[in-house]
Amino acid sequence: MVAMDRSSRAKVAISHTSEKHRSPARVLGLVREAINHLGGMENFVQPGHTVLIKPDLSVFYSAEEGCTTDPLVVGALIHLAKAAGAVRVLVAESTAESFSTLEVMEVTGMASVAEREGAELLDLAGQGIATRTVAVPNGQVLGLVPLPVALLDADVIIDVPKAKNHHIEPISGALKNWMGIADHRYRAHSNGDEQSVQRFMDIMTVTRPTLCVVDALIAGEGDGPIANVPRWCGCIIASTDPVATDVTIARLMGRDWRKLQLAREAERRGLGVRESIDYAGVPLDSVSFKAWPSHEGLDYLPINLLVGQSATLAGSLGHVKRVLDSLLRRGELQQIMGLRGTPTIMIGDAEDPAFEEHLKEGPYLVFDDTAKPEYKDDPRVHFTPGHPVPQDIMPQLMRGLGVGQVGRASVRWQELTRWGMHEMKNGSATRKVQTVAAPLFAVGMAVAGAAALATLVRGGVRRRRGRRATDR
Repeated sequence: MVAMDRSSRAKVAISHTSEKHRSPARVLGLVREAINHLGGMENFVQPGHTVLIKPDLSVFYSAEEGCTTDPLVVGALIHLAKAAGAVRVLVAESTAESFSTLEVMEVTGMASVAEREGAELLDLAGQGIATRTVAVPNGQVLGLVPLPVALLDADVIIDVPKAKNHHIEPISGALKNWMGIADHRYRAHSNGDEQSVQRFMDIMTVTRPTLCVVDALIAGEGDGPIANVPRWCGCIIASTDPVATDVTIARLMGRDWRKLQLAREAERRGLGVRESIDYAGVPLDSVSFKAWPSHEGLDYLPINLLVGQSATLAGSLGHVKRVLDSLLRRGELQQIMGLRGTPTIMIGDAEDPAFEEHLKEGPYLVFDDTAKPEYKDDPRVHFTPGHPVPQDIMPQLMRGLGVGQVGRASVRWQELTRWGMHEMKNGSATRKVQTVAAPLFAVGMAVAGAAALATLVRGGVRRRRGRRATDR
């Protein structure tokens, strides 16, 4: 891979609409407009090419929630790539947390749009996925790295991040999204330590995106990367420079681009530029806004949270915080507290002078191997090992809070409702017909369950009343 000349200038294109209905035709027009400022898709895709598109599908939350890449943006890219002569288009991701990549693609509507446009889905962390270990000649941390063969062999790679806040970086963009090209099991042991920034920039020196196209239609402000609050922005951003792309996202959202660690490190490697940027299309100042930033500190969380010096925001603290933010954002943490009391969560080598009192108030969870033995070895706590703990700690957290089964049921219900919504909106006629029955069946089961519960409650009231009458 040839690095960019650091003395060169980057070009970033911006298209915008104030119309808030995201129809396939309107989104296609916006994506085409932005890419045309860079010479059009034909400038990147030649007849016979294989194109790999990498969206941000870190969780099953919707594009409308400000968390994941809009399927319509990916659909537009598939359409344009095929029109330029691509013979094969792959939509590829390695979903974070404990979710199945292909299921997340189904739930978010990405699968139905890809099917409609004639693309293939690829789980970069799937069973039997072919990988190739490649050398990293200029690696700062890595000498060798296993990467998917489909990524290495693609003629064109399009990085399609969501414009959103992140709790570590000011924003999550093209560089952060690139971490998802690696198997999540590899990321679990490679992300969150002091060398994670260097490690993933090492990977980009081996294989980097040909084109970056940002979904900034509904941006995500607030506590990212999965507890964002949606905000209409109406923009598509396109560039061949991932560093300039991230700087533009930060400027678009009113965040400080100078604090982007990944961009600083990527520029140092010759992967792009942070300041020498020429803009085309809609002026950046005319569409930028002041995004509500992520919370600073931890005192906004309505739980007892004890953090040791060994816990970092890039490691165990950040992995636990992102799940707590999501639970809080969607009201689930409040429900858990109503059922189980006030949780106490200890991360790393912290002290708890009120340990016995906290044990009585609610569930007690301890994370990270560096926690002191008197806490992590106590049989009354739920301990999750690792240093840092893996990113996919949602199941451990829910079990520790005492709502493992309820939590799984809640996740499945959320997945089902989003899946039904997106299939009805984006699916083909056949998929829509297949979709109607499942949500209606689920709603029927929910209604039946509620009716049964109401009958049970009424029966209990009658029985209690009967006992009281007999006693009198």
